[in-house]
Amino acid sequence: MPSGTTRRTERNNERVRPRPALAGTAGWLLLLTLLLAAPAGAAPDGDLLDRVLQALARDAPRQLAFTETRDDPLLDLPETREGHLAFEPPDTLVRSIAGPGGETVTIEGRQLVVERRGSRRTIDLDEQPGLDAFANLFRALLGADRAALEADFELAVSGEPDAWQLELVPRDRALRRMLPSLELSGSHGELHHLITVEAGGHTSRMRFHAASEADAPPGAD
Repeated sequence: MPSGTTRRTERNNERVRPRPALAGTAGWLLLLTLLLAAPAGAAPDGDLLDRVLQALARDAPRQLAFTETRDDPLLDLPETREGHLAFEPPDTLVRSIAGPGGETVTIEGRQLVVERRGSRRTIDLDEQPGLDAFANLFRALLGADRAALEADFELAVSGEPDAWQLELVPRDRALRRMLPSLELSGSHGELHHLITVEAGGHTSRMRFHAASEADAPPGAD
């Protein structure tokens, strides 16, 4: 049986593909991001989803630190890594992973760029509808764009404004095969967790917290 180190190396090699670079931010990725302002004069007694989106657009920080734990059937123990999500107006989202196996994923306009170990790959989102939907997730969430969310995902929201959960199931079949479901949770305008269920038994759990200047990545404002 291969050792844990060998299996981890094999899994790291597999992450060259764009799917794991996006998954979890999701989020990526965290998580995916901020095109529109909250609707002016929106009624405070709207339904829970409207209230959550308005709070996120109003209060969520433009930079978040995160800790991600990935469960992988090929690994004896969960893999944990840390990084940052940063938004640069009007439409750029950057997810950076720290450490020797780190990577940077940048979504800018209609392009997604993955940089890892000195290599760089550019993906045209117009040619990848599934990745486009995932890339737009955080921009729609933090931009209070409910119409965009409902166009790309089946939504189920529960809880209260101070302890809400939002489950998202991709409408795009190709994306749904890779990511059957995502679950976000938070309080008012704060994102707390993103759980991503991936194909093949992989699960990513991201815990968010506000990034301080001390732990911000180089070049982040």
